[in-house]
Amino acid sequence: MLRICLKIQNAVILEALEELLPQAGVCLKTEEVESDGVLCTSSCGEGSKPSLDFSSLLKPMRFTDLLSQVRNFPYCQEISISHFSLDIREKLLKNQKTQVEQRLTEKECQLLRFFHQNKGEELSKDKLLKEIWEYHPDTETHTLETHIYRLRQKLEDDPNNPQILLNGKDGYWMR
Repeated sequence: MLRICLKIQNAVILEALEELLPQAGVCLKTEEVESDGVLCTSSCGEGSKPSLDFSSLLKPMRFTDLLSQVRNFPYCQEISISHFSLDIREKLLKNQKTQVEQRLTEKECQLLRFFHQNKGEELSKDKLLKEIWEYHPDTETHTLETHIYRLRQKLEDDPNNPQILLNGKDGYWMR
């Protein structure tokens, strides 16, 4: 899921986007550091995240056109993980050594993207369940472990001795 931070002064536009973007599969974040990009109607400044300033448009924009532009943020197209490239739109994981391509599920893509955004940082199981599945921390489930197992089957040369997607003390992290 694409995570966007809205920095919009116009209350009417802000309210409309807060209602429409989640329906289109875009997660809204209050902090820029938690987001993949910034959507704004005034100068966004030079941040570390890509931004889309649509304040200077000459005519009104259809929501589908805006959504298309939002989905074109650089962070949501392709990422590199070890010797793999992941096309997030196509949900296609390509081994750059062997050129073998594998289809991923939506949740597998979201997990890899989240690990990539937090590379080297151990992510707790609770955080992963909340961010990816929007589960309550007290929920009893093996969903995360199952997805990690399946990702390791696709990423690792030896899934029993992982070198890319690793176990931490309280969660998982990506090398």
